[in-house]
Amino acid sequence: MKKLILLACLFATPLYAGLFEDTEARKKLQEMQLKETELEARIVSLEAVIKSGSLNDMLNQIELIKQDVSKLRGDIETLRHLNATVEQRQKDLYQDLDGRLRKIEEKSSTNNTTTPNKGAEATLTPEVKAPSDQEVYDQANTLLDSLKYKEAFQAFTDFIKQFPNSALLPDAKYGLANTQFNLKNYKASIGTYQKLLDQHPDFAKNPEALLGLANAQIQLALIPEAKKSLKDLIKKYPQSDLIKNAQKRLKVLESIKP
Repeated sequence: MKKLILLACLFATPLYAGLFEDTEARKKLQEMQLKETELEARIVSLEAVIKSGSLNDMLNQIELIKQDVSKLRGDIETLRHLNATVEQRQKDLYQDLDGRLRKIEEKSSTNNTTTPNKGAEATLTPEVKAPSDQEVYDQANTLLDSLKYKEAFQAFTDFIKQFPNSALLPDAKYGLANTQFNLKNYKASIGTYQKLLDQHPDFAKNPEALLGLANAQIQLALIPEAKKSLKDLIKKYPQSDLIKNAQKRLKVLESIKP
């Protein structure tokens, strides 16, 4: 009897040990299965992000911004070069004008010394000619090209008041709107662009005006209005060189969720 009990104890010990080891193994297996499930869930989540296009849209928007920055840098460099050219042209013009005035003064002085006085001395009154609308517009546009926005704003404003019937009036309004935009007065710029489009529907620069209007609206976060301006540009002027630019901007705006 004692031998049977001893044998039972000997066989029972490895049986309990085996049960313990099996429980630990199951526990580890469950932990590994849980981790596997979590990893699968993360993979599914990442696949959903990629399939939804959100990542691609973000990358496309970043690329568009890079292109805009590159174009802006090029425009700034062009304006700097233009500014230097304009300043040199003005300098040459002033020198030429000064030289002509000196010749006139010298000639006048010579005539006064050689011509006898016959009863009364003639008074030389130079004729002052008022500048034409073209000259005044060119001066305002030169200020805008030279990035002197405050002076350009005043010059375009004066032109509109002084020449309300000029053929250059639409150009002056367009220049005024651009100046207001560069002065970051976006609300006033929107109003000027809108008046230009309403009052001069056949103006050659209306595609540029619509794009400028959309840009000003974007600055004020008027996204629905900006979309409409870009759609009007694409619809009314399908042959314009600005179509691709407008389509890119519209695509970015369409990707913005309210």
